[in-house]
Amino acid sequence: MYYEAFINKSFSERNEYDQLWSIMEYCGAESISDLLKSTKGNSLTEEWISYISKEISNGLNYLHSNKIIHRDIKEQNVLLNANAGVKLVDFGVSAQLDQTIGRRNTFIGTPYWY
Repeated sequence: MYYEAFINKSFSERNEYDQLWSIMEYCGAESISDLLKSTKGNSLTEEWISYISKEISNGLNYLHSNKIIHRDIKEQNVLLNANAGVKLVDFGVSAQLDQTIGRRNTFIGTPYWY
């Protein structure tokens, strides 16, 4: 399994004008938040919920196996691409664990999100 399956690819580069550009893989569908809004009060099917949950879990499993914690999983940070692939985005508050830090004791992310 490789990260492209679950993690949105991103490239950063400085240009000739000393500006930092961040370029992300295009995920032509929408976020989970957008998907929920488009149902107009109706629920997603159990199949969709199961599929999305499994893919998020697979992505988090990949991150955790590489000692990375996302710390801001929410519906806006889970995107769907045109092929219904699930991608995790927004690693702005993520953290890398090492041998000296087995876990993080700080709360970072979106407060009161549920």
